[in-house]
Amino acid sequence: MTDSHAWLSVVSDSTLESPDQPSPTGPPDHHLETQFDGKQITTGETAPCHHCGDHLHEGRPLTARAYRHSDEPAYTIATVYCAGCAPVGLGKTTRGCDDVLLEADLGLAMAGQTHWTILVEPTIVATG
Repeated sequence: MTDSHAWLSVVSDSTLESPDQPSPTGPPDHHLETQFDGKQITTGETAPCHHCGDHLHEGRPLTARAYRHSDEPAYTIATVYCAGCAPVGLGKTTRGCDDVLLEADLGLAMAGQTHWTILVEPTIVATG
């Protein structure tokens, strides 16, 4: 049996001191991206761009902004943008919230007669 306490302290210490680790505003890990894959945006077959109102259909690229309060387990999609209206960064963030800007394709899911739009293959652009 190995001494897991000694191993954990070595792994934790080296991880914290490693210059190769991303900063909180740098590229996040893929675990965060998997939380958004398949995440519902809205009911129906289209999602409107927050800026211009264009209706985005399945297969269209989009940028989404999401947030999560520190006491909540899941993120909420706050806004969706078409490729032409997408912000470059997060800009102002909300105090007490984890903010995420991501790019994805728009997908369509359905069960019976109900349709809803989802995120497909999300990539995190910025966190704050």
